Amino acid sequence: MGEGIQSVQRAVYILERLASSKNGATASEIAKELGVNRSTVFRLMETLIEAGYVRQATLTKRYHLTMKLFSLGSKLLDEMDIRSCARPVLESLQKETGHTVHLGLRDLNEVVYIDKITGTNPIQMYSMIGRRAPLYCTGIGKAILAFMKDHEIDQFLRNTKLIRFTPNTIVDPIKLWQEIKEIRVRGYALDMEEHEMGIRCVAAPIFDYTQEVIGSISLAAVVITLGDKSIEEYADKVIQAAKTVSELLGARK
Repeated sequence: MGEGIQSVQRAVYILERLASSKNGATASEIAKELGVNRSTVFRLMETLIEAGYVRQATLTKRYHLTMKLFSLGSKLLDEMDIRSCARPVLESLQKETGHTVHLGLRDLNEVVYIDKITGTNPIQMYSMIGRRAPLYCTGIGKAILAFMKDHEIDQFLRNTKLIRFTPNTIVDPIKLWQEIKEIRVRGYALDMEEHEMGIRCVAAPIFDYTQEVIGSISLAAVVITLGDKSIEEYADKVIQAAKTVSELLGARK
């Protein structure tokens, strides 16, 4: 077993050990349980303390977990709550329109698809739960990007290379900012074959109880199935669906 893997296993043991004890543990106790020297435990503890997962009590010198692990677990629970809250809304939207519906959450500079209900048309777009997509050239991503704080958007544009996926992809930061302003005014984002040729989407943002944008709902269709009907005509339905999920998450009406 490699030294790196062994260190990871020991670190996991320490976290689980501290989680199971109300009184924490000392370096000596953990060293004895792991069958290693105290110096090894000290090094592991130092790393976990620097990462913010463990703290040491000043008086007793015992180690305890911090709230950081709780925050990670809470994030997962929040995502699960969003999916369970949104599912009936997604089903209703798909049934009403017949097109594929997605639920996505922001993960740094990308959006992650966490749920999908496939449309009824025999010709379908390719997408899957767990897939990641850019914020700047997808409907589901732009609906999130547009409602982030201005300084977050500026930082995003500084740190992100705008890659051209299709002839319609917006790769000019100035033009993208203009698009963001338009999305904010109308309340929804469009993807007019900007990420994949032949695919159009309309999407609206989801907000949590702090009024922060955390995700979005999109309705997507293969262009050939739309005929003369524009994807934009579904905007009101998508906005209402996203608004309903936001209210279920505690956002103000």
